[in-house]
Amino acid sequence: MIMYDDALQKVLKNTDVLEAEEKPLLECTGHVSAEDVHADICLPQSDISGPDGYAVRSADIKGADRLNPVTLKIIETVRAGCLSRKKVIPGTAARIMTGSVIPEGADCVVRFEDTDEPGDKNGPNTMNPKEVKIYVAQPAGANIRGAGSNVQAGFPVLPGGTLIGPTQISALASIGRGTVKVIRRPVIAVIATGDELVSVGKPLSPGKSYNSNTAAIASLVAHYGGIPKILGIARDRESSLLKKIREGAKIADAIITSGGVSKGDYDLVRLVMGKIGEVVFSRIKMGPGAAVAFGMISGSSTGRHTSMPVFGLAGPPPGCLVNFETLVRPFLLKMRGVAALNHPVIEAVATDSVPGKMPMAFVRFTYLRKREGEYYVTLNGAEKIGALTSMAAANSLTIVPERSAIKAGDRIPVLPLDWSMGQI
Repeated sequence: MIMYDDALQKVLKNTDVLEAEEKPLLECTGHVSAEDVHADICLPQSDISGPDGYAVRSADIKGADRLNPVTLKIIETVRAGCLSRKKVIPGTAARIMTGSVIPEGADCVVRFEDTDEPGDKNGPNTMNPKEVKIYVAQPAGANIRGAGSNVQAGFPVLPGGTLIGPTQISALASIGRGTVKVIRRPVIAVIATGDELVSVGKPLSPGKSYNSNTAAIASLVAHYGGIPKILGIARDRESSLLKKIREGAKIADAIITSGGVSKGDYDLVRLVMGKIGEVVFSRIKMGPGAAVAFGMISGSSTGRHTSMPVFGLAGPPPGCLVNFETLVRPFLLKMRGVAALNHPVIEAVATDSVPGKMPMAFVRFTYLRKREGEYYVTLNGAEKIGALTSMAAANSLTIVPERSAIKAGDRIPVLPLDWSMGQI
């Protein structure tokens, strides 16, 4: 039995970042960038107008106000995507729309709202004005977005190791990038073990249990950016488990099994793992799911790896999910090239107590909520509504340290589950 922190370090020591691949921009969401992306151009490429208004010379409107407006001759209307044809000279103004290139001669923009432009117009000004009254003075540069104010050519728009989402896609599209090098998604083989297991949807006879772990593991693999490959149920025979693991070694980057890691006569995961590789650890000092194994097995001659990580997660669903969140999650993130592996933590006020002092750290499925700017966490849902119902309602994990007690009102660290954040 080793401490959880030591187990995690052993997992990460045996985890490699996967190779990069070039993907079309619209297929990059959820991937991690494998390169620093720099802008090839300045944005905007020229000085442009911020609001809809009039491009003018600041010298022409000095001292202008509502009582003493300055009247200027309108020489043209400039819209986005079209360059002006005329120069703004003393006594003139150009009507200009948001995003349009500033005409030569103009050095500031006056908003429509600060002129006699009709305030309730919808679409083009049908009055086709020839002159405009300016009601405010503006300094040079007012309401102008300078060339390169969004990004300068050569500036890093997207550092390597960035998780790509909608805002990153927007930035990349804005500089014209059609493809990006990203870390490919890890393929994870998922295997359940046990003669007692029945596939979901089939009749459940006495003594049998539904194979819930496969669905949970596959959904978590997908949530954290992997590609799950479900290989079914290995029965409580060495040959059956070995066949499934060898099948996974041919198609995947890692294998996750559930069940069969304790000390019973038919708990065969550690035995098989040791025969075809190395068991790195087989028990951690944290529950539920203290019986969890991690090892490295030899890759097949036709596989993609000379060695492959294998997780043997606990059989009971609470332990299986805790094992995944605390050990497999950071493993998957590292494989994908994510730099931040630590789990987010929120300080919350305990609404109830945990009086017992466990001989090892214990993880509880808890309910976190925010009220009047403060986070509160309910610790004892399982005792009130049952373990399974409590787990389904949980949106966080709380680790109760070894030989510790928690009193109502204590401020404690809580791990929000990002796949349940909508409940907070």
